[in-house]
Amino acid sequence: MNQTEKNTKKDIKKGEAAKRKRSKKETKLLKVLKIIGYVLCGIMFVSGCIMTAFAAKLKMVPIKYMLIAAVLFVIITVGFVAAQRNLTAGLITKVLAVLITCVCVIGCTYIHYTYRKLNEMTGITTKIDNIQVYVLNEDPAQNVLDAKDYPFGILKTLDRDNTNSVIAEIQTEVAQPLFVSEYETAIALVKGLYDREVQAIILNSAYEGFITETEGYEDFKSRVRSISFKDIVTEMESDNMDREAVKEDVFTIYVSGVDVGGKPENNSNSDVNILLTVNKNTRQILMINTPRDYYVPLSISNGVCDKLTHAGIYGIDVSADTLGLLYDVTVDGYVKVNFTGFEKIIDVLDGVNVYSDYAFSAHGYSFQQGYNQLDGRGALIFARQRKMFSDGDRQRGKNQMAVIKAVIEDIASSDMLRNYKNVLDEISDSMVTSVSYEEISDLAQFQLDDMKPWDVQTYSVNGYDSMNVTYSGGSEKLYVMVPNEETVDQAKQYLKDIYDNKVIHVPTE
Repeated sequence: MNQTEKNTKKDIKKGEAAKRKRSKKETKLLKVLKIIGYVLCGIMFVSGCIMTAFAAKLKMVPIKYMLIAAVLFVIITVGFVAAQRNLTAGLITKVLAVLITCVCVIGCTYIHYTYRKLNEMTGITTKIDNIQVYVLNEDPAQNVLDAKDYPFGILKTLDRDNTNSVIAEIQTEVAQPLFVSEYETAIALVKGLYDREVQAIILNSAYEGFITETEGYEDFKSRVRSISFKDIVTEMESDNMDREAVKEDVFTIYVSGVDVGGKPENNSNSDVNILLTVNKNTRQILMINTPRDYYVPLSISNGVCDKLTHAGIYGIDVSADTLGLLYDVTVDGYVKVNFTGFEKIIDVLDGVNVYSDYAFSAHGYSFQQGYNQLDGRGALIFARQRKMFSDGDRQRGKNQMAVIKAVIEDIASSDMLRNYKNVLDEISDSMVTSVSYEEISDLAQFQLDDMKPWDVQTYSVNGYDSMNVTYSGGSEKLYVMVPNEETVDQAKQYLKDIYDNKVIHVPTE
């Protein structure tokens, strides 16, 4: 054998050795890739199980869908594991496993955040009376210690328990009794402050809306300031708020819209008053709108009539019970929406598209008949106007419902996902409900179970303008809307029919 042949054999041996070395490396690499793939599939499976557990805790998805999703996820995981035997398929499934894991982690975050925020705003059966100590703007007193020798004005009978509680607390703080004068109504009390008969007054801030709507007192908020306040939290006295209403086939919820700052639980005038009755059997929803100035007996007034909006001064349970008396229906719960907070929600949503029945202008905004793209402030201005419409409060109620509808439509769109957490934050700050989390989850499961559409019918009762004395206003006559009994009777009939599982059709105006 010559040298050339020897070199050739040597080269062949080297090549075979190199191939064996490469083969060993490739085998080792494939083994490592398989292990990585199995680990990624394991992580994906665990993250999927955790998200399933979070979704189960949320209780919004029917069990049958959860089971289907779980089975599909197991099949996908098994398929991904099997694919690790093939280099190309293994690489693709590894990437997919990472992406699915990321989706599961993000999903867990969103589900947990949703669960936490919904729990914050549901099952609220307490109300807050915000009791303030007011002085005139120019008064030098900065706190109750500065005002300890002032003559104080208080309401004689209205809201007396809360007033007495604050008086006792102030007297403890200043270590001496207060000099108090009693007044029959909130307006008389404020007049006593304006006329300097007293130097400080103790008053529930829920009366602010009532005061500023009274001629001659529109500037109340700018003429006075608070030097002390106390939030008094109490359980609602209505017996209707503790039913598991949503689990029934037919139930009625009171939707209240207020237009003040502060916590949604704070007692205040209710500008929107809608009874929303749901029949699961007929898949119908009936919304009955009642004007804020409707002249009706309050549930706490022993038959004395007042504006419906004033019922909110004494608590949303009083408003709900008052409407229950008006329409002979049991109100099973409430949803309270703060329109001031809606401004922030709308801005986070980058505006909403609101339908207006009329063209009009107000506070620098022009609204055309038809759809208007509005920012938060524009939507709030749109919802507040009433004096420029011939229908007054009825039209304001319609405009406020239009804003609510536009917000709901925007929230239901895919665009909401971009600012999901911010929107949920603002909603939880602006809305509370007595309906429990479990009731809401049951309703969500009911809807997702077959996804059948709902037929929504709306009706507004009417009345005629008048000037009358009121429970909250005492002997002073205020503008009210005296009910048109025919429209009230019609509303009662619609309610009776929907509770009797009849399909109702409200004629369009």
